[in-house]
Amino acid sequence: MNRKELFKQINRLCEELNFKYNINCGGCCYVAAVLAEQLELHNIPFKIVHYDLCGCHYAIKVSDRYLNRDDYKKKEIYEYLEWSSEKLYKVYYEGDWNKCYNKKHNSTVKKSIGKIFLKYENSRT
Repeated sequence: MNRKELFKQINRLCEELNFKYNINCGGCCYVAAVLAEQLELHNIPFKIVHYDLCGCHYAIKVSDRYLNRDDYKKKEIYEYLEWSSEKLYKVYYEGDWNKCYNKKHNSTVKKSIGKIFLKYENSRT
């Protein structure tokens, strides 16, 4: 699996997780933290994208691709952040988020994202 396919699979998974668990209604910062952590582990450079338009949304930008952008568009970008996954986790755990997303799904979300990165890693060896 190349990076392009990895990013496509991540975005497909994020759509599925949003449908099942509403990750983009209170869990987007957590998802961004998990993605950032995996990208760090695989030495893939990224930036955090903070959207702020009728609510807050966090996504990841890798090269020319966006991960878990949801329905937000480039023109709505508020700022790019040079944060680590550690900083994102801190923001998530200390923040007050939309209650539509239930934090009990965090483990499932993290495992699901991890599985895709594991496939990527295994295909490269």
